[in-house]
Amino acid sequence: MSATLGLLLIAQLNSFEFTPITTPQLAGDSFNITVIARDINGNIYYDYNRPAFLSTSRGAIYIYPNVIGPFRSGVWQGRVMVTLAESLQIRCTDDSGRVTSSSNTFAVYPGPPARFLSIFPGQQLNPGTRDGRRGVPNNQSAGDSFVFTVYLTDEWCNPVGAGRDSFSLRATDSFAFLPRGEELNNGCRAITASFRQAGRHWVIIQPIYAQGLRSDTSAVFTVNPGAFFRLLLLVPGEISLPGDTAVSGWQTPGKAGIPLHQFVQEPFPVVVYGCDRCWNPVSAGGVTVSLRSDFAAQFIPAETTLIDSVVIAAKFNFPGTNQDIWVTDPEGRFESYRTRVDIRARGQSLEIIAPDTVFAGDTAFIRVVVLDANGEPVKQAVCRFEVTGGNGEMLDEALLTDTIGVAVARFLCTRAHFAEWDTIRISSGIADSLIAIYVNLPDSGLFSGRIIAFPNPFGYNRSTVEIYYYLNRSSGIDFRIYDPFGNEVVRYKFKQGQPGGRAGVNKVIWDGRNREGRRVASGIYVVQILGQLHTGTTFKSTYRLGVVW
Repeated sequence: MSATLGLLLIAQLNSFEFTPITTPQLAGDSFNITVIARDINGNIYYDYNRPAFLSTSRGAIYIYPNVIGPFRSGVWQGRVMVTLAESLQIRCTDDSGRVTSSSNTFAVYPGPPARFLSIFPGQQLNPGTRDGRRGVPNNQSAGDSFVFTVYLTDEWCNPVGAGRDSFSLRATDSFAFLPRGEELNNGCRAITASFRQAGRHWVIIQPIYAQGLRSDTSAVFTVNPGAFFRLLLLVPGEISLPGDTAVSGWQTPGKAGIPLHQFVQEPFPVVVYGCDRCWNPVSAGGVTVSLRSDFAAQFIPAETTLIDSVVIAAKFNFPGTNQDIWVTDPEGRFESYRTRVDIRARGQSLEIIAPDTVFAGDTAFIRVVVLDANGEPVKQAVCRFEVTGGNGEMLDEALLTDTIGVAVARFLCTRAHFAEWDTIRISSGIADSLIAIYVNLPDSGLFSGRIIAFPNPFGYNRSTVEIYYYLNRSSGIDFRIYDPFGNEVVRYKFKQGQPGGRAGVNKVIWDGRNREGRRVASGIYVVQILGQLHTGTTFKSTYRLGVVW
């Protein structure tokens, strides 16, 4: 019975033995170790051919690999790496978890400098790991100072205490107060910072001279707005700028953009925010606010309750530059700085004087007075003219009103085939009007066989003339023009049913040139039109046409 018990004791794993590990080692460098399985008598346990687990006296995460083996006849040899810079031991545990033994104690020194590492309030340095940090950064308050630390570390975030490298700091809050550049003192540096813009932020640490060092991006932390402290007013063209460091009113602290000009007696929206001392929007808790100005203006509503933000309609009575506007509470405890807006006049209505009837080819004058919302003339206002119906044209499509708000435009119609109504749209600012002018033909004998030409004379005012004639039925047309001496200048022949020979009104355009393409001399020319069919003459008429260059 005792002999059998002795054989069982000999067959059991009792411990692991490490050959001595030299000291020191460098964090992140691999080195050789030998682990021997021993039985209860201290002999090599040759039957142990299974894996085992490695850890350190500070935890399993600091050694690679964590699993070794399988052992061969009770022995394992290989290379391991320890990442934590500290005095420690390596431990080996069998795959059942019942047997654990430790190596000798040896020192692990940090590796060469490799990176910067930032630790913020609420976090702790976690050397020997890839990230080097544990914990969650504390929330900060906008405008309050706090301290974080920058370390120089090896690849495994073990502090390297001898570095004096310089680094720069950059934050996602462009208004944060951070030193422009700092130098490490024995491998670390405490940094005092203040963030102003509420939100989620982080800091980037970059080397200035040492190109081999890796930059660091801090953990994300939250900056909360502070308590309600002041009022901010925004007019169209401006946007909120939380965290702004501007101070003076002319620097427009808390906002960006340029106020857009507004117009007399036309409401525009004004947005009011409650802000902390760093211009972050916060709840104002129900403060009563109202708009004020040193200029004649109306505000709707006259008074309102502010929680987060409120929109008030503002309307100024008269034009002028730099008209101020601000917001305050009834007791004057909270008052925004003054915002200045240019108030301009623009057309709200039009007074138009124009002829009811004109003859085709005559120039008509349209007089317009542009009035603002107060009924006052608007100087230097753009007044536009457009023919929307008919064959006429505006010789002046856009004009500026003069010093008494008046613009005079010219209307001309030379293309009318028959008497017609021409419609003209006139607009300035938000004023828009339509007028109608009756265009009468200068000669109503077109349908009785006469020739009509527009303009007549032509050349000084237009380079071409339009010649009209009316055919009761389609026929061949012989079209000729003679100079003052009876010499033929041009001749056209139009076939029956083709343009120029169709039943109804026909039009021929002459550019004042002879058949050789040369411009004719000024003078009185004769147009002769002869229409014929095999049954006889269908049209015969002459017309005197003036050419003035």
